[in-house]
Amino acid sequence: MTVTKRMLKTRLAALSLLGVGAALSQPDEARAYDMDCKVILCIAGGFPPGCADAYRYMIKRITRFPKPLPPFGFCPMSDGTEYSAHKVSYRYLGTGPEAYDCPAGTKLYFHRNDTDRGGPGNATAICYTHTTRERIGWGRDTEWRTVYHGQSPAKRVDFELRITIEPGTAQEFRSPLFRINWRTGHRSQRPV
Repeated sequence: MTVTKRMLKTRLAALSLLGVGAALSQPDEARAYDMDCKVILCIAGGFPPGCADAYRYMIKRITRFPKPLPPFGFCPMSDGTEYSAHKVSYRYLGTGPEAYDCPAGTKLYFHRNDTDRGGPGNATAICYTHTTRERIGWGRDTEWRTVYHGQSPAKRVDFELRITIEPGTAQEFRSPLFRINWRTGHRSQRPV
């Protein structure tokens, strides 16, 4: 290893230790505020690389039991006032058909078999490309059934959220609608 490479490695290591030390010396409250601001930026960008910690933080907040919190809390501007030029809408999707995603060009088939006690039973959710009708039996015993072609399993999603930055202004930015399964890590997005 050349002297230049060793010197560069030493400087990078020192800088990274200084960064870790600075982060550890910040009060927990300040780090939480920084994370809240990061979540705002990461939602708007669709959680690009480098936003994994913000994503985990947001999921932890919105899946809090028994009472979920908004995706983020207070985000200070440079003068210490709260940045409030944003609007976030998010919701839990439940267990119905809206809680499933299908790839583009396919449709969703959803059916739930409720239990005898009236509670939710097993749900079937598949994606399909097209259907045909097929005749079963002859004469008076003839029945028709629907056949689903190009089947694939539907992806389960728990939450959907969208952020609007600077709502009602000429600089307004509206993110796509993000749909998330926090258990599996599945994320999809739908256009504005």
